[in-house]
Amino acid sequence: MRRAGEAVIDQIIAWAARGQSAPARVLEGAASFAEWAHYPQPDAIDPHSFWRFYYHAHPRSQRLRDEHGHFHIFVPAPATARPDTAAAFSHLIAVSVDAKGLPLRLFTTNRWVTDEVWQPADAMIRHLRSPALHDAEPRDVAGWLNHLLVAFKPAIAALLTARDERLTMAALHRRAPLEDRRLRIPSQRMIRIEHGQG
Repeated sequence: MRRAGEAVIDQIIAWAARGQSAPARVLEGAASFAEWAHYPQPDAIDPHSFWRFYYHAHPRSQRLRDEHGHFHIFVPAPATARPDTAAAFSHLIAVSVDAKGLPLRLFTTNRWVTDEVWQPADAMIRHLRSPALHDAEPRDVAGWLNHLLVAFKPAIAALLTARDERLTMAALHRRAPLEDRRLRIPSQRMIRIEHGQG
């Protein structure tokens, strides 16, 4: 995890030396940065593992004070979960960053937010054993996100567990917590990359 954290920092430094950042890399070639739009377009997908990610921003009122936008990272859903489509996915974690690409926060989302195939925390945590974004484009951003997943593995696992606990509690009071529009972010944690695990 320490080596992965160092790789995350090294990549941020390398980008900064060229006047770039993770957000700038995924926005290259875009005419403008529009709220809710996905960058890159289409989403970045590893052709071997089918892990995927995209970057976007919510309206200013829905962002952290210093947040520029956030990356959503997904893993393939089990083949039997949605047999009508090869594009079925499950949301692993989201990473908020500032304009310089410095990570600010990790957070999970409720099922309805990304229309994902829901997988329980224990299944999602198993994906953290071997993150596989390496060959998505742009590869430097994919590799950087891969290192982030390794560097913050304990924090992400804890957030996924907390996500399920929050939704279990919500189920005691609501019929369908996974579709409850009042519950968008079940768990979150502020992070600082120099502190490794948040």
